[in-house]
Amino acid sequence: MPSLIATVRVKEEKIEEARSFFKELGAQVSRDEPGTLAYVIHQKKDEPQTFVVYEKYESDEAFKTHQKNLGKVAAQFGAILAGAPELVVLEEI
Repeated sequence: MPSLIATVRVKEEKIEEARSFFKELGAQVSRDEPGTLAYVIHQKKDEPQTFVVYEKYESDEAFKTHQKNLGKVAAQFGAILAGAPELVVLEEI
């Protein structure tokens, strides 16, 4: 099963917008992506402009579906970013 840990830094003036964006994104993933087993969004307490997302998928196909769906909100996502996300792709053993 593929998993992903994404560290996302947002523009300081966009923190509240990012919180709303991530809450809505999490709801969409839960509603529209049955192959997503976990999509848990965290915000660092000591660095509030940094969000960490843990994702777990039932298959590579489910992972690809999520990537495709994320492309639909790329412009909105890009507007809050303070740089490229750091991605760690994992395979559960």
